[in-house]
Amino acid sequence: MLATFCWSGNFIVGKFATLFEIPPLTLNVFRWISVWFILIPFTYKEIFRNLSYIKKNWLVISFMGVITISTFNSVVYFALNYTQVINAVLMLSAIPAATIVLSSLMKIEKTNVFQLIGLLVSSSKGSLKILISYFPDNFFRSTNCCETF
Repeated sequence: MLATFCWSGNFIVGKFATLFEIPPLTLNVFRWISVWFILIPFTYKEIFRNLSYIKKNWLVISFMGVITISTFNSVVYFALNYTQVINAVLMLSAIPAATIVLSSLMKIEKTNVFQLIGLLVSSSKGSLKILISYFPDNFFRSTNCCETF
């Protein structure tokens, strides 16, 4: 539940930033600087403990960070300039399916039952969001439900 709250907050902040014409890369840099300041008190001991490993593999670690997390968030923030938050969240809910398909095609990992359950939950959330978005705002409200006796 907390992860869903954080992801939705990320998308809402991204959309809100478009109102003030904050460039996506600037928003992404400020986001990761903020995350760094928040997490460093909890992670600095582990970082110093593994400093030799980090120094030895800094290029791979940097490449993975830029290609995965930074690029993904920048693309999301850029896309939010042109679409609604619900569309971006729906695309996010397709990531588990894409991950399973790609890992199967590349023969990286066999799909297990827990991954299929996660895919089912993710797909059902996305389908529910699509379904609800097509109903008018007052569709689920009954005229009799809130009457007092």
